[in-house]
Amino acid sequence: MPTSALLNVATTSSAVALKDCSGIASGLFNNMRTPAALIGGAIVPLGLLSAPAIREGDCKKERLLKKANLLLAVASLLSEILAITYSTVAINKLAEINFPPTVGVSDLIATHFELAWIGTNVHFLLGMFGFGLLVGSKAYFTYGTKIGRIAGSWSIAAFLQCSSIVNRGISMGHGDASAAEFHYATNLFTLCCRYIYLMLKKTKRASLQIASLGFFVYSMFLTGQIVVKTIKEMCVEKHD
Repeated sequence: MPTSALLNVATTSSAVALKDCSGIASGLFNNMRTPAALIGGAIVPLGLLSAPAIREGDCKKERLLKKANLLLAVASLLSEILAITYSTVAINKLAEINFPPTVGVSDLIATHFELAWIGTNVHFLLGMFGFGLLVGSKAYFTYGTKIGRIAGSWSIAAFLQCSSIVNRGISMGHGDASAAEFHYATNLFTLCCRYIYLMLKKTKRASLQIASLGFFVYSMFLTGQIVVKTIKEMCVEKHD
């Protein structure tokens, strides 16, 4: 066989066929949406409907823990709602729009749904971690300090182990593991940073997103005020 023919055969065999990966991408988003909905539904009775009430005899520390428990429940539920929103809209767009064929599902997501994919993962994971911590706090407020310390230690241990599992998964990247561009981040922290960067990048054309970020910053300011005030009161109470 001539050399040119051999080169043509080698080129053809090494070429990667393009294909429609919309169905696979929809499945990946749905893999996050379904458990996010289940966890969100479980947070409502666990952290909101049965949230520990603040009583007159509670010390400053107890009051602070109860307030933090409620805020953790609200933040975890809203995080799962955001994960559901990101994934649902992405699934709808994958069904409505005929995207060009790609090498693989990773290429499709990275090109057209990077913010949605990272946002879905970040909010699902944060909500899930918050749910795990709520389980430990529930035991603390229901059965007291001794049982609460055990359950709290289990919750923190599970939180750290889940973080380690997630970090290993993120560091592996996606698609062609040998290509650096297929790594969104190296761990959960850098993935969250990537998510924030993409959100800020999109705010140039989204007035509602700007308003959302504004309310979030305002909420963090109010949270800081409460924490500082409570810490000062605890210090005064301890001194007295």
